[in-house]
Amino acid sequence: MEGEGETSAEAYYKGQSKIGSRPPSCENKCYGCTPCEAIQVPTTTNHLGVQYANYEPEGWKCKCGPSFYSP
Repeated sequence: MEGEGETSAEAYYKGQSKIGSRPPSCENKCYGCTPCEAIQVPTTTNHLGVQYANYEPEGWKCKCGPSFYSP
């Protein structure tokens, strides 16, 4: 259903997926710790090869208190 004053093209593009990753579901990932929430963290990779000035790879982890868990 289109919003009021919205063209069909605008409605179409709103439904399209966006570039980038989405937060994972952290349900039951923190072993009973609450709140368990998805956060973005820098990846730990060796930076061999071409270096990009503004590129820092990130990934997702589930976090509860000071602990991190894999989603």
